[in-house]
Amino acid sequence: MVNYHSMKRFVTRFLTLTIFLAACTRSVVDSYTPIPLFETEQPITLTLSPLPVSTETATPSCGDAQTSLRIMPLGDSITYGEGDPDRGGYRKRLSALLTNDKYAFDFVGSQRSGEAILADPDNEGHPGWRITNIKEAIDMDGWLETYQPDVILLHIGSNDLRHGNGIYVRDNLSVLLDDILTRLPNTHVIVAQIIPTRWGSEVDQKIYNDAIPNVVAAKGPQVSVVDMRDILVKDDFMTLYHPNTNGYDKMAVAWVTAIHALDLATDCLTP
Repeated sequence: MVNYHSMKRFVTRFLTLTIFLAACTRSVVDSYTPIPLFETEQPITLTLSPLPVSTETATPSCGDAQTSLRIMPLGDSITYGEGDPDRGGYRKRLSALLTNDKYAFDFVGSQRSGEAILADPDNEGHPGWRITNIKEAIDMDGWLETYQPDVILLHIGSNDLRHGNGIYVRDNLSVLLDDILTRLPNTHVIVAQIIPTRWGSEVDQKIYNDAIPNVVAAKGPQVSVVDMRDILVKDDFMTLYHPNTNGYDKMAVAWVTAIHALDLATDCLTP
């Protein structure tokens, strides 16, 4: 038989212990302060400093991944080589001069002329073309994006003048240069003051040639001028408008002198 007094004492002690534990639990909960994961609960903001941007003009360079300087002869039938029996034009002599000066180079373009005498006959010479034809083809055919020339040798404007477009030729040249530089801002363009005809320069040609340096100067350091106005004489022509081999050789000397003036990086030179 269960002792009544013993049971009473047990229940009393049990209840007392339960009340005590409950009080302790509440005290711990009420005094709990969460410990932050970081020293501050303020949001963290990252500020990224922009990378420095170079404003220097790039010098045409062959670069580590490129074995040669890409040169685009650009223009009309004179660039193509009309008047030269082999159609090599000035490119034949220019190739020899660049090789002799130890340049690593590659003529580029969608046209080919002078295959019989040139190991590299590529060019963008288009007989009969005017400045506007050149610009339209650049827009439609994407020569610049395809060939990525480092240097462009530009002799253009003769056909514009022959067809009575002298009033527009200066502005058209300016627009063409803007288009080239927009597409390839690091390309260097050498613009020729164009050669005369066999009978010399006419008034419109003189006006155009005199305007070229000012047009070029407005385009910045990536564009330069080579003066070909007086380098040919009557005996240097095969036709009224096209040089013979001797005349083209003189043009080549003028071009290579202008290329030297670019102060190309040494990685464009062969050992």
